[in-house]
Amino acid sequence: MLDLSQMYSEYFLEKSLLSVMPEAVLIIFAFIILLLGLFKSIKNGENSYYIALIGIVFSFLYLFILSNHTIHGFYGSIIFDKFDVFFFTVILLSGFLTVLLSKNYFDTRNVLIPEYYSLVLFSISAMMLLVSSVNLIMIFLSIEFMSIAAYILTGYLKGESRSTEGAMKYFILGTFASAFFLFGSVFIYAATGHLNLYKIHNFIFRQSFKVHYVYNSHTFLAIGLVLLLVGLAFKMSLFPFHAWTPDSYDGAPTPVTNLMATGIKVAAFGIFIRVFTSIYSFNILNFYNILWILAVLTMTFGNFAALLQTDLKRLIAYSSIAQAGYILMGIIAGGYYGISGTLFYLLAYIFMTAGAFGIVIMFENLKLASVDIKSYYGFGFKYPLTAAAFSFFLLSLAGIPVTSGFMGKFFVFSAAIKSGYYWLVFIAILNSAFAAYYYIKIIVKMYMVDNQSNNNSIADVINNSNVTVNNGQMEIIKENHVTSALVIVIILCLIFTLLLGVFPQPFINFAAKSVTSLWNI
Repeated sequence: MLDLSQMYSEYFLEKSLLSVMPEAVLIIFAFIILLLGLFKSIKNGENSYYIALIGIVFSFLYLFILSNHTIHGFYGSIIFDKFDVFFFTVILLSGFLTVLLSKNYFDTRNVLIPEYYSLVLFSISAMMLLVSSVNLIMIFLSIEFMSIAAYILTGYLKGESRSTEGAMKYFILGTFASAFFLFGSVFIYAATGHLNLYKIHNFIFRQSFKVHYVYNSHTFLAIGLVLLLVGLAFKMSLFPFHAWTPDSYDGAPTPVTNLMATGIKVAAFGIFIRVFTSIYSFNILNFYNILWILAVLTMTFGNFAALLQTDLKRLIAYSSIAQAGYILMGIIAGGYYGISGTLFYLLAYIFMTAGAFGIVIMFENLKLASVDIKSYYGFGFKYPLTAAAFSFFLLSLAGIPVTSGFMGKFFVFSAAIKSGYYWLVFIAILNSAFAAYYYIKIIVKMYMVDNQSNNNSIADVINNSNVTVNNGQMEIIKENHVTSALVIVIILCLIFTLLLGVFPQPFINFAAKSVTSLWNI
């Protein structure tokens, strides 16, 4: 017969393992890919690609099985709840789309990549661990786990100097951000005596009723919160902690750029929402005003910088900075509607961003265009369906009606108005109108013919839809450079970008249900 300590030990282990099962599945499959890579007879990207997809599907399966449970694991440092269900779904979707994009991208470059897919799975599992962490040390470890995989993936194209440069900048600035977060955790622990977010929340709540609050404790807490915000703002690409974003996005392989722009950003906002609702909601040092200013500076700087770009990947990088400013508005608005709107926006963001990167990869692989925006002249005539899909994703990023981007901004802006942030909404609307210019600029170029670099008339372009011009010579397009995986990504993203814009209610309901578990402190 087991004694009580043995029974507790077994029950504790069972609960702890269940709380990280979706992440554990990904880690197991990542190690399988690494082990298979040791055998030369099966050392190729094809097997790794399919194993990675299977791993993500199995993780989805475990997520579905556990979706109606709330599980605390590892002495309360990890929690699995409805909030995690939403974010795990979004992160896994981001990872799934990234893996699909990767096959076509690397196949055309003849790169042997068995370890690439294992790094992607490690990165996705770290994102999920980050969102489910409720202990400051666990959050720090998850950030490091996620970042190390991201650094390697960013510099994966070893022969390209831009890739190496982007990885080094990301690594150096990421190290500083981690140090800020760690020092912030130390100060918060010194002020409260706790590392668990819920215990910190309860401590601050009790202290708020005391007339004589210890001055040193309040000072330590304020310093800790500022340092913590700096560390998390780096991952969210908020101004002025965005410096790594353009170079890393530009230098990384395009599928990795998609993972950083969607998965890492979603995970960063997920953990910030947890920290915000448990600590920052007390508005110590008027943190609402600080976040207000950060949101305005982020969206304004991102849009102005994007306007000056001629490189498409850098334009999307600065655009993602501006998008982070809009997303932050929902968190500032707070409450049920604000957080729900933020979650909906994040879900919409991964589809329109992945779809846009899918089109960019297609053009890159076919050697129809570089990342220079000027090379997209006339694509609307030569490739009408592809250009139309790209235009739709760009219009969604701009927030044009009947797209998911419009509904995301609508929910976030509405929540901010309900919370009384009228000036913030006014500035955001001006920024959105300004941002529409550089998105539409790309669309206009696709439906124009560059007479300086292409002597063909518009009629010639239409008639020769199966050829491309490179340095004045006609080249037949190699159809095998576009795989079914890439087409599937673009079609899926088109469907969901339209669905979230026309029928948003089921998705906002899903987001709203997941928010309720945040306040179960």
